Amino acid sequence: SGLDGMLREPNGCFEQSSSSNYPNLMVMRYLKDHDLADAKLLTRSSGLLEKGYRKLVGYESKSKGYEWFGGDPGHEALTAYGLVQFADMKDVYGEVDTAMIGRTAAWLKARRDGQGGYKRDPKALDSFGRASPEVTNAYITYSLTEAGEKDLGRELDLLAKLAQSSPDAYVLG
Repeated sequence: SGLDGMLREPNGCFEQSSSSNYPNLMVMRYLKDHDLADAKLLTRSSGLLEKGYRKLVGYESKSKGYEWFGGDPGHEALTAYGLVQFADMKDVYGEVDTAMIGRTAAWLKARRDGQGGYKRDPKALDSFGRASPEVTNAYITYSLTEAGEKDLGRELDLLAKLAQSSPDAYVLG
């Protein structure tokens, strides 16, 4: 009943839909990892995951990143969050489009600045209260590694260098 109480209907923008879809994903993962065959709960969580996935992929921008409302261009950090979510979802929900994961990762890799970081679109919706460039770069690199991407030597080297002197717990993590 505790797991059932955590399930929510995904709605709203990309970020809002993710805030219910990701817990739904974690419930489904828990059920599968612990071989809990509660048919009603599996059916409900699977259905909500299907709705969440369909909603989230609808926010893909024309340039293949993700944006809160599906606008173009995509937003780098939000796309990175989506990439991790889709990669995690692939493990428990068989309908995740691996080509979409590939093109999302390719879009993020195309945003690399050649110095170990990533370019940001100046029209980003989150111009207030955003994480530092170092933390955002680290998160984007993390998301790419979680999606199985390789060829991130320059980005990983920069993060290792920053971790030697940064007092920021997120950069160190």
